[in-house]
Amino acid sequence: MSTTTTTTLLLSLLVLHYLSEIPTTKPNQTMSTTTTTLLLSLLVLHYLSTTANGIGFNYGTLGNNLPPPLQVVNFLKTQTTVDRIKIFDANPDILRAFADSGIAVTVTVGNGEIVGLTDPKAARRWVSTNIKPFYPRTRINYIAVGNEVIHWGDKVMVANLVPAMKSLYHALLLEGIRDIKVRTSI
Repeated sequence: MSTTTTTTLLLSLLVLHYLSEIPTTKPNQTMSTTTTTLLLSLLVLHYLSTTANGIGFNYGTLGNNLPPPLQVVNFLKTQTTVDRIKIFDANPDILRAFADSGIAVTVTVGNGEIVGLTDPKAARRWVSTNIKPFYPRTRINYIAVGNEVIHWGDKVMVANLVPAMKSLYHALLLEGIRDIKVRTSI
């Protein structure tokens, strides 16, 4: 959430609180519940209208009878408004299937790969193998390093998270890729 959005949200909450304390024409009463609810609803709608960028989902591959990636892409394009997905590994079949789809893809680096990717050469190999062959035809917008590492990871993994992110970022730059961001989930 941007600083501007956070500030707007906090100011709106303060105004709502202030307005709810305004006395009505009757002594010992404040603004009606209906008016408070209306203001709160408007606040939520404003917040959603300023923060929503699109609709996405996590595309997991652990399961039975899953449709092939091309069928998933076709379904998303023709039957939904989904414009972004997150995959939990650099599955080449999925990355290939999303080529030219216009759907943004976040590729996740598994927790077990974090420590090794602190090495710049390993990070460069990872990008060369898992991103470069599919980019830009597949609209990869993020590389998510790990999954809830800060919450669930051991101390070694947590200590290596930022160095791995930096190595991957520099590897992207060395490959001439400047519009994929590197992040993590908390």
